[in-house]
Amino acid sequence: IGVIIVGLGSGFYLISNLGPGSRDGLMTGLQKKTNLPIALIRATIEVSAVVFGFYLGGVVGIGTLVFAFGIGPAVSAGLFFVSRFFK
Repeated sequence: IGVIIVGLGSGFYLISNLGPGSRDGLMTGLQKKTNLPIALIRATIEVSAVVFGFYLGGVVGIGTLVFAFGIGPAVSAGLFFVSRFFK
């Protein structure tokens, strides 16, 4: 349920045009340049962060993997729903 809440929160602040954070800025920039789906781009960014973190000695648990693979579709859905109500 946390991934869904983060996805909706991302949708709210990206739609508000207050300026994206670092990962969201990378995500929106890559989406504009490549026209690939937001879900794919965000999941790729998060999975890359998990891989780098693992190789640097970090622990990868089930929650880490659920977030890494789930946040892309959650942000995409969040943007879809928020844009329907607030734009």
